[in-house]
Amino acid sequence: MPHKDKEKRNAYAKEYRAKNKEKEKARIKEYRAKNKEKEALKKKEWYQKNKERIKSYKKQYYSENRDKSRIRKWKSQGIIDGDFPLLNEVFEKETHCWICCVEYSKTRRKCVDHDHSIKDQPNVRYICCHSCNSNVVG
Repeated sequence: MPHKDKEKRNAYAKEYRAKNKEKEKARIKEYRAKNKEKEALKKKEWYQKNKERIKSYKKQYYSENRDKSRIRKWKSQGIIDGDFPLLNEVFEKETHCWICCVEYSKTRRKCVDHDHSIKDQPNVRYICCHSCNSNVVG
């Protein structure tokens, strides 16, 4: 019998929160203002307990989204390739410019160079540094 009471209470609470959204927001805001230290301590403890979980999530989430956004950016720049995931894999593994053979760094970023005149077939030429990409003629 207590199980049904719990369901009723939960349904009532959900309905109440839906009807009184602004009132609930104000109540939560007031509670957090009064209990800043307590809330900060709770948050800190939670992060300490879940460090590894957060780390693995970030690694997976950011790498997946970084790859997707990089490919999206290439497509918007007019880069055409038959296999973007393979191009991305090669791009990730490259450590030196294909033209000047200098190692990539924070100041020497890598780019995908492509032929702007080709519009209907793969047009990737090099994976090179930004300065070589700017100086390539053709």
